[in-house]
Amino acid sequence: MTSHSNSKKRKAIAGMAAMLALSAVLAGCGKSGSGGEAGASPSDSVPAATAPASPSGSASQTPNEDQDAALIKAFRDKAKGDTGADALNKELDAALAAARQPETGDALLREMFAFYERDLPNAEKKFEAENVQKGLMKAKWPITADNAAEIKDETAKALVDKSLAGGYKLEQAEGFIFPVVDYGKLKRADAKVTPEMKDFVALYAMESDNKTAADAGLVIEWTELASRTIAAENYIKTYPTSALREKAEQRYMMYLNDLLIGLNNTPIFDFDTLKLDPKVKEVYTKTIQANPDTVTAKMTQQLLDILAKTNGTVFKKGKDGAQIDIPEVKAFRDGLEKNALDAMDQANPDK
Repeated sequence: MTSHSNSKKRKAIAGMAAMLALSAVLAGCGKSGSGGEAGASPSDSVPAATAPASPSGSASQTPNEDQDAALIKAFRDKAKGDTGADALNKELDAALAAARQPETGDALLREMFAFYERDLPNAEKKFEAENVQKGLMKAKWPITADNAAEIKDETAKALVDKSLAGGYKLEQAEGFIFPVVDYGKLKRADAKVTPEMKDFVALYAMESDNKTAADAGLVIEWTELASRTIAAENYIKTYPTSALREKAEQRYMMYLNDLLIGLNNTPIFDFDTLKLDPKVKEVYTKTIQANPDTVTAKMTQQLLDILAKTNGTVFKKGKDGAQIDIPEVKAFRDGLEKNALDAMDQANPDK
């Protein structure tokens, strides 16, 4: 993948938002947002695994390569068929156990990611039934495999059991309970994949294990958000040619947007003064100091330089307290994704 091809592919996602270095970004640093995907949002695209060619009797293929190629194809066929998420997870465990090479484990997980992307919208729809929502609202939260037995409504209980067995977990936002991919469960494959895939799963599990935001507000501290932003950038820096680079970039932009633009219910500014929140500014300053050579630090410094000229004001106050855009600040927000990803290409070109 060239930098040019990266730029072309990003037009389709514009407007979205050595190993994974989760070093201490700051002193005291430790919907999707939720679910991403975790997680990953259903609109995120995941490149499907490509099985190596395995012509019968090919001198270039070893028996192990032939076996693993067949393993990948068989799993892909099941993932694209009518196999449910719970059954497919059992198939994944069997395939991982039989895989001879870590690259085969990577290919199997990429097929699993692609399956979840296709399956998640259907999984979400099953939870929309009124009786299901009512039954789940009465259950002890969070709903896990341990307390699912307490769910009184049999339909809701069966759906929860099947979803949890299928590698999903349940989240709640705005009075609605829905499934998201539980990437933490895929850490069981760590010993059967490459470091690149292991670190990718860790990056996405960080969100599904503890979501960043809910109901348009942060549910983690600003310091943790900065740490996650740096972690996503470090993955891209460590694995610039990863087949999952675009996914990592999407996660990076989600975090960077939250960090430098804020959320509706957790803005970067004080609601009364419309000036940059001092606590947020402190996080910005420490992030720059601890990670001076990162794109995150570069973009954060650009915002601070702009706000230095506006006396820290992020918006002007209009009539009746309305927020009026400041041209320089608005231009920064509007260009954040393109400028950050362009800077990422320059700092981490494909090798």
